[in-house]
Amino acid sequence: MTKPISAAAVSSIEAAMSRLIGRGDVQATFTIARLASEAGLSRATLYRAPELLERFRIAIASHPREVKSPASSADRVRQLEAEIAVLRGRETEDLRALRSSNRHMAQHIQVLSLFVRKQEQRIARLQAEPSESERGATLVAFAGPPLR
Repeated sequence: MTKPISAAAVSSIEAAMSRLIGRGDVQATFTIARLASEAGLSRATLYRAPELLERFRIAIASHPREVKSPASSADRVRQLEAEIAVLRGRETEDLRALRSSNRHMAQHIQVLSLFVRKQEQRIARLQAEPSESERGATLVAFAGPPLR
């Protein structure tokens, strides 16, 4: 079983498909390599998403190969504003995820700091205890057969 692709890769592929199909360029060759390049991903990543590739193949098969008139400036502005809104939404989601990750890491740091403090206290307590030699322990040698 292949490893699934990330959500970010899926949205990159979907956006690239929309851009390629939306251009309606007759001379354009709609290939997996072109889609991968447009999405900024490797072809191997695309092949790990067969359902998206199938959607791409269906879309290009049903796409009319006629020349579209260039979009008006107002249409292009609306299109770019829509892309900006999508990117801002992704940015907000990314920031939310990063903040959550930072809180999680801060909690780990607090736990580890408490653990280190307890270990330091334990070390200090053990160092303060008198050692075996300081207690005056005597060693008694037993007479027995020589060791070989």
